[in-house]
Amino acid sequence: MVHGSKTLGFSASGSWFRGRQACTSLALGRAALLLLLCVLWEVGQKPGFGQEKPNSKLLFLVARQSIQDPTFERSVVLLLPLSGEPLIVGLIVNKPTRVPVLKLFPQSAALRDRSENAYMGGPVDLATPALVFHAVKAPKQAMLLYDDVYLSFDPKFISKRLQDPKSSGDLRLFLGRAQWAPEQLQGEALEGSWYSLRAEGEVIFDRDSDHLWKRLHDRARPSSSVENHLPEDPQTRAGL
Repeated sequence: MVHGSKTLGFSASGSWFRGRQACTSLALGRAALLLLLCVLWEVGQKPGFGQEKPNSKLLFLVARQSIQDPTFERSVVLLLPLSGEPLIVGLIVNKPTRVPVLKLFPQSAALRDRSENAYMGGPVDLATPALVFHAVKAPKQAMLLYDDVYLSFDPKFISKRLQDPKSSGDLRLFLGRAQWAPEQLQGEALEGSWYSLRAEGEVIFDRDSDHLWKRLHDRARPSSSVENHLPEDPQTRAGL
């Protein structure tokens, strides 16, 4: 849950209509906002566990600089395609903890030669794990994100997977999650605190967590002509 933050949105001032450049900015702004709202609408519409087709509309929310909440500032959040849930759920993918995964599973032969730390997936239910991993076949306890990358929230499956000596390739263990009521995140989308990007590639396994936010922030940030029409930083408006 985001406290005191704003989200991706676009101003409707009269400057929108000043010439061709303003009209172009409006079109781009509406398109970006529509993309986010459409994806938010479709998140959670259909079960994803054991599926064989990847989710083509996975979305990263990239925090804008106006977010001051210590949990979400400079964060990249992967929105998850969960079904039948009253809440929209995501995982912060760029905030490692200082806890080695091996420390959580000290008997795991699969982890003895690995140095991965667990990541903070969000402030909700920090004792609840989530595992992102590679697999050749779709496990029944997991959902396909893209390519051969799967996600599971099943504690027994996660424990078994992490202790299987045959497990290989990239993996990431998250503790906790982020979550919003649909109307809350949609309201934030209309007010402005997040950029949005299609989720792709191996970003979720990127170990350069200190620079991942900036890379995605720079990629998601609109051109200056569009940026000028985004909502002002609340602190700037207050004269702070």
